[in-house]
Amino acid sequence: MDLELRTALPEEAYKIALLTRGAMLSYGKDSKIPYGMLESLTESVESVEDRIRHGFCLCFWDGPEPVATVTLTMVKNPLKYSFSEKTEEALSEIAPAGYISRFAVRSDLRVSGMGVKLLDAAEEKAREFNAKGLILHSSSDNRSLSTFYSNRGFVLTDTESSRGYNRGLFIKKL
Repeated sequence: MDLELRTALPEEAYKIALLTRGAMLSYGKDSKIPYGMLESLTESVESVEDRIRHGFCLCFWDGPEPVATVTLTMVKNPLKYSFSEKTEEALSEIAPAGYISRFAVRSDLRVSGMGVKLLDAAEEKAREFNAKGLILHSSSDNRSLSTFYSNRGFVLTDTESSRGYNRGLFIKKL
């Protein structure tokens, strides 16, 4: 497999949406999140196009097909992600920050190292914009994913359950 790492183009939004949806279905199941609780499962192709236009939708491509993706959005004031005084303090130390979302790797390529390479690429892009940290949300009940992020320097800083599941805020200082 000869993979190319590049940013997605708006006209590739449909393929990115399919890849993300498949990964989010697995993530929801692995995290024991009730079906319908993940906003990513109802995301329209138009909203994916918008993400591509306004963020950095990095993808590994196998020919014309995306096999892994992550979106990095630069955030001047990361305090908008604050859950509590505890997170407010941590987030105030990393402005500006890169916010990671819609992280997806095709099921047959998980545990291949591709996710690590994709996060590394997102971190490199964030550093280009002088980010002081990276932020992401993930189920804090998904032990394997929490361990994956922890092994990459992310710290589970706080949790909340307003979306119907234990949603953790993970922060990595750069």
